[in-house]
Amino acid sequence: MRRLLLLALAGLLVLALVVTGVVTQTSDTPSTTPVPNTAATPEPPLPGPVGRYVALGDSYTAGPLIPWVRGDPASCLRSSRNYPALLAEWLQPDAVVDVSCSGAETRDLTRPQQGFGAPVAPQLDAVTPDTDLVTLGMGGNDFDLFASLVAGERPAGIGAALQRTTDRLAASVRRIGELAPDAVVALVGYPRIVPERGTCAALPFDASTTRYLDRVERALNAAVRAAAQQEEAVFVDTYAASRGHDVCAGEDAWVNGSTTRPVSALAYHPFAAGMAATATALHEALRGEPPTTRMRQQASAALAPRPDGTLTLSGQRLVAGLLGG
Repeated sequence: MRRLLLLALAGLLVLALVVTGVVTQTSDTPSTTPVPNTAATPEPPLPGPVGRYVALGDSYTAGPLIPWVRGDPASCLRSSRNYPALLAEWLQPDAVVDVSCSGAETRDLTRPQQGFGAPVAPQLDAVTPDTDLVTLGMGGNDFDLFASLVAGERPAGIGAALQRTTDRLAASVRRIGELAPDAVVALVGYPRIVPERGTCAALPFDASTTRYLDRVERALNAAVRAAAQQEEAVFVDTYAASRGHDVCAGEDAWVNGSTTRPVSALAYHPFAAGMAATATALHEALRGEPPTTRMRQQASAALAPRPDGTLTLSGQRLVAGLLGG
């Protein structure tokens, strides 16, 4: 829009100069008036209606303890208000299948995931030939990366592990392409978790460890981006947009700190605000523009009530207690 406005203003300026005699042209003098660039704006990856939308991912997609935890199965701690749910409200697909699951790693796309209860079916089972859109947010649990970091550890061989994560994600995108040849695939990066410098009460690490955590997260996002570029998938960067919204940002935080909150977020996981920010980044990447205020208001109203089959408030508190909250 800004580019079109600039072109229009430039045309008006040339017209004004001609009328006032500053710019003249005779029949035997070649025109020197610049020719506007009329190249069409590139079409967004997902311009039309969406039939079937499939969401794959780990806990940063599932949204554990953001109300309300769905029971299909409850062991995945999948929120009814995570970013796939928001994006679906904005895109209005014919069908939505969210199989994201807390604790998932890329291998769980093709094998049953072992969780708190019965094994969860491989996530790629949800991708069918008629799928139009697949979002995939995964990689942080591979090789116990996140588990080691939140424990304050500095595991060796991270570079090699992240290269293997890139390879796994790239292979997963190729498999999605085989299962759903016409689907748009978007790989979703991770939001900023720790501040650029310093620390805070919500982050029980010293400044040196915090800087290390940030370096590793940036490397993880680079690994996800590399997989997307390698397979020509859409990469959705949530890290850059979340500057100033890390765990130390107080009321502006998009990610929870070290204390689990029963109806807000698991420790070191996104709040509802973080999910909304991720959904917005996805919509911009897929549609070429952010959701309108009206779309946001309608989605908020639609997702506010507690759906049938989700955990009650007491149930969420019980789960939070079991998880150490």
